Amino acid sequence: MAVVSLPLQRQKQAEGRASAPCISAVQTSAGRLRLAVVRDLQSIEDQWRTLETRGVCAHAQTYARADAWFRLVSAPAGAEPAIVCGHAEDGDVQFVWPFEISEVYGIRCLYWIGAEQSNYNMGIFDPNFALRVTGEDMRALLNQAASLIGANAARFENQPVERDGIPNPMGLLPHHPSANDGHAVLLDRDFDTLYRNRFSGKSRNTLRRKERRLREECDVTIGWAKTAGERRGLLEEFFRQKTVQFSEQGIANVFADGPSRAFYHELASWPTGQQGTLEIAYLKAGDEYAAISCGIFFKDAFTTLLTSIHDGPMRKFSPGALLLHRQIEDACRKGVNFFDMGAGDARHKNEWCDVSTPLIQSSIAFDERGYLLTAPSAVLTATKRFIKTRPALWALAQATRRRLYGTS
Repeated sequence: MAVVSLPLQRQKQAEGRASAPCISAVQTSAGRLRLAVVRDLQSIEDQWRTLETRGVCAHAQTYARADAWFRLVSAPAGAEPAIVCGHAEDGDVQFVWPFEISEVYGIRCLYWIGAEQSNYNMGIFDPNFALRVTGEDMRALLNQAASLIGANAARFENQPVERDGIPNPMGLLPHHPSANDGHAVLLDRDFDTLYRNRFSGKSRNTLRRKERRLREECDVTIGWAKTAGERRGLLEEFFRQKTVQFSEQGIANVFADGPSRAFYHELASWPTGQQGTLEIAYLKAGDEYAAISCGIFFKDAFTTLLTSIHDGPMRKFSPGALLLHRQIEDACRKGVNFFDMGAGDARHKNEWCDVSTPLIQSSIAFDERGYLLTAPSAVLTATKRFIKTRPALWALAQATRRRLYGTS
């Protein structure tokens, strides 16, 4: 378990956080930084957006998405914003840490905004700062930020060890592996060559045969939603399909609540083609949407976020595999460099992906009370990873879950 300790004087100051200053200064290897905690996302929107265009970041913590998530999901659940900004002496912003605070049994814990339903989470960093900062610097900065905020603990999940070829400074803090890694395809402008290199002739023939048989059964349309209205309709069908899938597998439905659904509807309402808009691909067989896949374009990658399969008889023709094939082909044609399938293992990821991104998690206690939250968290993550990295155990866990809680 990762531990960061605060001096007693700082802990007492944090307890009186209503009157504590929100600005401090920390000397680092990258120079003296002015550290500020901001409680209003809109007040630093311009700096945030400017840094994310030139800096290193994950999409979940970009301004537009973090703002949408906090407004629609976090705030109704009672979380507080605590955005930490680091400025150089010349005023240039070096990093933005989009934190929120949730209180569990009186323990105030820091999380990344949007981490609950995100594959990758991290701060936004100036590249030069990210390359110069040290582990000692990061400890000092986080200690001071926690003191200003009045936090007892922090849980930073699914953090990539690097982004865009630059190390993630959060990886300099004590950490342990996350339960899953991220998986992506390095794309080629020539999709046919890419496809032949990934799949044997037998596998390609099998997929062609399934598509042919599906088209013999009914009319088939594979495409992308073109308007916000189309995306909203497809999202509702996705939610319906996912409810059935989760029920069959004995998994809690993370899309059951209204705020979560409202968040994805907002992403789907953004303009088509804009970075971060929830783009939705579908395979329609007859009157049924046999497969739906939602994702975003961000920088040089397309990242899938949501996928579902219809529970009807068309499932036997592997509509999900057919749709994925078309999506990757489209991404190659558009000149995208990576097709990111997110965190977690699955057969289709093993077949397609040739890029693996190690993900890490920090469970940090700033005082004695923080241990009550971070110790169980670290043990749970280690247990999940132990099971998921052993195919026989993972298959047994899934089968047991379906038998005990599933409806199929």
